Amino acid sequence: MGEYRFKPESLIYWTRVALGAILGALHAFFWRSPSPIISALLNMVLAYFLTYYFFKRIYKGKLKDESATWKEGVGSFFLAWLFTWFLLYNILFPPG
Repeated sequence: MGEYRFKPESLIYWTRVALGAILGALHAFFWRSPSPIISALLNMVLAYFLTYYFFKRIYKGKLKDESATWKEGVGSFFLAWLFTWFLLYNILFPPG
């Protein structure tokens, strides 16, 4: 019986989803309203670019579609970040 391994595309996808959720939780705990929202967006974009260069270096020549390091999991990364941030921020600091 062969050893089960994730495909590189699957690993890129789920790593980005997990990273998006972790960043969302960090922003929920440490972001406060006087600080501009643009800083949170820039942190998220910076983290995505770091994963892009990391996975590009790791999987160079091993992917079927070389642009997969760029586009794999971009929507899920953003939605996991946004959902986790809004959910935890509203639970920790309810309005009113």
